Amino acid sequence: MSKVINIVGYSSNVGKTLLIENLIKELKSRGYSIATIKHDVHGFDIDKKGKDTYKHREAGAETVVISSKNRFAMIKELNEEIEFNDIIKLLLDKDIILVEGYKNSNLRKIEVYRSGVSDKIITPKEKIIAVASDINLNLENIKVIDKNSIKELADLIEKENEFYQ
Repeated sequence: MSKVINIVGYSSNVGKTLLIENLIKELKSRGYSIATIKHDVHGFDIDKKGKDTYKHREAGAETVVISSKNRFAMIKELNEEIEFNDIIKLLLDKDIILVEGYKNSNLRKIEVYRSGVSDKIITPKEKIIAVASDINLNLENIKVIDKNSIKELADLIEKENEFYQ
Protein backbone atom coordinates (compact mmCIF):
# COMPACT_ATOMS: atom_id res chain seq x y z
CA MET A 1 0.00 0.00 0.00
CA SER A 2 1.18 3.50 -0.81
CA LYS A 3 0.75 6.82 0.91
CA VAL A 4 -0.29 9.45 -1.61
CA ILE A 5 0.35 13.03 -0.52
CA ASN A 6 -0.73 16.01 -2.60
CA ILE A 7 1.50 19.12 -2.56
CA VAL A 8 -0.54 22.15 -3.64
CA GLY A 9 -0.38 25.92 -3.66
CA TYR A 10 -2.49 28.90 -4.59
CA SER A 11 -0.51 29.56 -7.79
CA SER A 12 2.73 28.93 -9.63
CA ASN A 13 6.00 30.00 -8.02
CA VAL A 14 4.99 29.28 -4.42
CA GLY A 15 7.69 26.62 -4.04
CA LYS A 16 5.88 23.30 -4.61
CA THR A 17 8.60 21.78 -6.79
CA LEU A 18 11.45 22.76 -4.46
CA LEU A 19 9.53 21.36 -1.49
CA ILE A 20 8.95 18.08 -3.35
CA GLU A 21 12.64 17.85 -4.31
CA ASN A 22 13.65 18.28 -0.68
CA LEU A 23 11.01 15.83 0.57
CA ILE A 24 12.16 13.21 -1.94
CA LYS A 25 15.75 13.48 -0.68
CA GLU A 26 14.68 13.32 2.98
CA LEU A 27 12.24 10.43 2.52
CA LYS A 28 14.77 8.47 0.41
CA SER A 29 17.34 8.92 3.19
CA ARG A 30 14.79 7.27 5.51
CA GLY A 31 14.58 4.24 3.22
CA TYR A 32 11.32 4.91 1.37
CA SER A 33 10.74 4.30 -2.33
CA ILE A 34 9.22 7.39 -3.93
CA ALA A 35 7.19 8.17 -7.04
CA THR A 36 5.94 11.56 -8.16
CA ILE A 37 3.09 12.73 -10.33
CA LYS A 38 3.20 16.23 -11.83
CA HIS A 39 0.06 17.65 -13.40
CA ASP A 40 0.65 20.11 -16.24
CA VAL A 41 -2.43 22.09 -17.19
CA HIS A 42 -0.66 23.56 -20.22
CA GLY A 43 0.39 20.30 -21.90
CA PHE A 44 3.99 19.21 -22.39
CA ASP A 45 6.38 17.43 -24.72
CA ILE A 46 9.26 15.39 -23.33
CA ASP A 47 10.47 14.24 -26.73
CA LYS A 48 13.25 16.15 -28.49
CA LYS A 49 13.31 16.94 -32.19
CA GLY A 50 15.81 14.76 -34.02
CA LYS A 51 15.69 11.85 -31.53
CA ASP A 52 14.51 8.45 -32.73
CA THR A 53 11.40 8.46 -30.52
CA TYR A 54 10.48 11.89 -31.88
CA LYS A 55 10.87 10.58 -35.44
CA HIS A 56 8.64 7.58 -34.61
CA ARG A 57 5.91 9.90 -33.31
CA GLU A 58 6.26 12.28 -36.25
CA ALA A 59 5.87 9.30 -38.58
CA GLY A 60 2.50 8.55 -36.98
CA ALA A 61 3.02 6.20 -34.02
CA GLU A 62 0.40 6.97 -31.34
CA THR A 63 2.48 5.29 -28.62
CA VAL A 64 6.27 5.20 -28.43
CA VAL A 65 8.19 3.24 -25.77
CA ILE A 66 11.86 3.67 -25.03
CA SER A 67 13.49 1.16 -22.73
CA SER A 68 16.93 0.40 -21.33
CA LYS A 69 18.31 -1.52 -18.37
CA ASN A 70 17.92 1.63 -16.21
CA ARG A 71 14.77 3.38 -17.47
CA PHE A 72 11.45 2.91 -19.20
CA ALA A 73 9.31 5.66 -20.70
CA MET A 74 6.14 5.69 -22.73
CA ILE A 75 4.92 8.62 -24.79
CA LYS A 76 1.28 8.13 -25.68
CA GLU A 77 -0.96 10.46 -27.62
CA LEU A 78 -4.29 10.93 -25.86
CA ASN A 79 -7.75 12.02 -26.92
CA GLU A 80 -8.60 12.82 -23.30
CA GLU A 81 -6.66 13.04 -20.06
CA ILE A 82 -6.04 9.78 -18.20
CA GLU A 83 -8.04 9.51 -14.98
CA PHE A 84 -5.93 10.55 -12.00
CA ASN A 85 -6.74 7.34 -10.07
CA ASP A 86 -5.54 5.26 -13.03
CA ILE A 87 -2.20 7.09 -12.94
CA ILE A 88 -1.85 6.41 -9.21
CA LYS A 89 -2.56 2.71 -9.79
CA LEU A 90 0.54 2.52 -12.03
CA LEU A 91 2.74 3.59 -9.10
CA LEU A 92 1.47 1.50 -6.21
CA ASP A 93 4.76 -0.40 -6.00
CA LYS A 94 6.22 2.67 -4.24
CA ASP A 95 5.96 3.50 -0.53
CA ILE A 96 5.09 7.17 -1.03
CA ILE A 97 3.66 8.99 -4.04
CA LEU A 98 4.05 12.77 -3.99
CA VAL A 99 1.64 14.62 -6.26
CA GLU A 100 2.20 18.16 -7.53
CA GLY A 101 -0.93 19.81 -8.81
CA TYR A 102 -4.39 18.24 -8.93
CA LYS A 103 -5.56 20.89 -6.41
CA ASN A 104 -9.11 19.54 -6.45
CA SER A 105 -8.22 15.94 -5.65
CA ASN A 106 -9.60 14.24 -2.55
CA LEU A 107 -6.08 13.45 -1.34
CA ARG A 108 -4.59 14.68 1.93
CA LYS A 109 -2.51 17.77 1.23
CA ILE A 110 0.43 19.83 2.30
CA GLU A 111 -0.21 23.36 1.06
CA VAL A 112 2.70 25.63 0.26
CA TYR A 113 2.13 29.28 1.18
CA ARG A 114 4.56 31.98 0.08
CA SER A 115 4.23 35.61 1.12
CA GLY A 116 3.76 37.93 -1.81
CA VAL A 117 2.54 35.05 -4.01
CA SER A 118 -0.23 33.27 -2.09
CA ASP A 119 -3.50 35.07 -1.41
CA LYS A 120 -5.26 32.45 0.68
CA ILE A 121 -5.32 28.83 1.79
CA ILE A 122 -7.12 26.77 -0.86
CA THR A 123 -7.26 23.36 0.84
CA PRO A 124 -10.37 22.40 2.85
CA LYS A 125 -9.50 21.91 6.55
CA GLU A 126 -10.49 18.23 6.54
CA LYS A 127 -7.92 17.48 3.79
CA ILE A 128 -4.99 19.54 5.06
CA ILE A 129 -2.03 17.91 6.78
CA ALA A 130 -0.15 21.17 7.22
CA VAL A 131 0.74 24.47 5.60
CA ALA A 132 4.40 24.88 4.66
CA SER A 133 4.98 28.62 4.81
CA ASP A 134 7.73 31.23 4.71
CA ILE A 135 5.84 33.39 7.22
CA ASN A 136 4.07 32.75 10.49
CA LEU A 137 0.37 32.26 9.76
CA ASN A 138 -2.22 32.10 12.49
CA LEU A 139 -4.64 29.48 11.16
CA GLU A 140 -7.20 27.94 13.46
CA ASN A 141 -6.71 24.18 13.88
CA ILE A 142 -4.18 23.98 11.02
CA LYS A 143 -0.53 23.15 11.61
CA VAL A 144 1.81 25.74 10.05
CA ILE A 145 5.43 24.66 9.53
CA ASP A 146 8.37 26.60 8.13
CA LYS A 147 8.67 25.46 4.51
CA ASN A 148 12.38 24.83 5.07
CA SER A 149 11.72 22.40 7.95
CA ILE A 150 11.90 19.39 5.66
CA LYS A 151 12.50 16.85 8.44
CA GLU A 152 9.36 18.02 10.27
CA LEU A 153 7.29 17.85 7.08
CA ALA A 154 8.67 14.37 6.31
CA ASP A 155 7.75 13.33 9.88
CA LEU A 156 4.15 14.36 9.17
CA ILE A 157 4.11 12.30 5.97
CA GLU A 158 5.43 9.30 7.92
CA LYS A 159 2.64 9.72 10.48
CA GLU A 160 -0.13 9.89 7.86
CA ASN A 161 -2.54 6.96 8.28
CA GLU A 162 -4.31 7.20 4.92
CA PHE A 163 -3.11 4.73 2.32
CA TYR A 164 -4.27 4.52 -1.26
CA GLN A 165 -6.15 1.28 -1.92
